[in-house]
Parts: sequence; C-alpha cells; structure tokens
Amino acid sequence: MTIQEITELINADNVHQIRSGDKHRFIDITIVETEGRFFVRQYKFGKRSWYHAFQENPEGEIKYGDTIIPIIGKVPKDLNKLNSKVNKAYKKKLGLIYPMMKLSFNTKMHEASTLELIPILIDEKV
Repeated sequence: MTIQEITELINADNVHQIRSGDKHRFIDITIVETEGRFFVRQYKFGKRSWYHAFQENPEGEIKYGDTIIPIIGKVPKDLNKLNSKVNKAYKKKLGLIYPMMKLSFNTKMHEASTLELIPILIDEKV
C-alpha cells in the first residue's frame, strides 16, 4: 500500500480504528492527514489510554474496513511546528464539530498528545 492509498483511506471517513501492539483491541478514533503524514490526538486523559499504550509499544495498526496497515505511533519531533497544521486538518475534517469539541478540552494537553502514525510500507516486489 502506498502513502497515496493510505491518504485516500484516511480522507474517506471521519472514524478509523487504531491499536497498539497486536493484543489490544481496536478503538475508534479520528485520524487526520497533513502533508502526507497521519496524526491522532487524545481527548480523554486516563491513565490506561491508547496514547500510553503507544508510548510503551509504538508498533501498532490502523484498521479501516478490511484493510489493516502496520504503523509506528510516536510523538513527532517537529510537534511544535506541526500543531497548527494538525489543528487545521481536524477543523477541515470535522467542520463545525471541532470548534465545539475544543470548548470541552484543554487545548495545550490536547495538542501535546499529538501522535504521528507512521505506516510501515512493505515493498510488494520482495
């Protein structure tokens, strides 16, 4: 699967699924794309969240329909530079829902919890 194909899957819907490792269950989440990169953010800050699971084990998967894409989930090194672009991607994807959601959460915590989902692209020619 190519980055373009993954981008099409991500942009096709607002709800996707992710999991850390292969033992956790898939959870519903909104993934956004900007500049060919994929991001998720935490909205609830419990001690046993998907975000913490990725901190312990960055390998995981995105699931959309029958398609499963292996990923690495990690905090991007250029997070401060990316936050405004990720904010715009969420606003574009969620429309009026996003500003309403922002009223109910701590923006700094929300932005600090941005995780990049890096697809592990397997060369199909091998």
